[in-house]
Amino acid sequence: MALLFVNACMREESRTERLARAWLERYEGEVEELRLAELGVAPLDAERLRTYSAGVAAARYDDELFAFAQQFAEADEVLIAAPFWNYGIPARLHAYLELVCSQGVTFDVDATGAYVSLVRAQRLTFITTAGGAEPDELDDHAFGYVRTLSTRFWHIPDVRCIAAWSADASSTSVDAVLREILGEEQS
Repeated sequence: MALLFVNACMREESRTERLARAWLERYEGEVEELRLAELGVAPLDAERLRTYSAGVAAARYDDELFAFAQQFAEADEVLIAAPFWNYGIPARLHAYLELVCSQGVTFDVDATGAYVSLVRAQRLTFITTAGGAEPDELDDHAFGYVRTLSTRFWHIPDVRCIAAWSADASSTSVDAVLREILGEEQS
């Protein structure tokens, strides 16, 4: 698989999705899209955690709980599009990433306790938009979280963020911001 597009945009007419679609227009290669709003992505509860833990302990990853992790591990590149909500990411994206972080599928731990990547991706791009101003690094629980998982668990060497901030300001033209972000000339 070439590019895995994890679409965590929940609203119709999403600015974040518009930016991601414009980015994808420039991508040359195969794209597989996951629309998290349409999938039954849910966080691990007590029962699902028992199933997950038993699979990891037995190194058996045939349960559907590991399907997202297997798909992620096989991607050559990953694009995540998620609106910046309340200094974080949508809950469904968090639940998805919880499932992707599967020991034995996307990462493992060596004898010294260090994380070893099991993913193929060499690049992860995170696209987001926000109505408000860019947060301080300490307040960013969106890209900061994705970057930490990408670099610590999966050792993806090229992790980048494309963001459009302050889109709700009355003086902001969303289309102009999106064009600027994508490097197009403003009209």
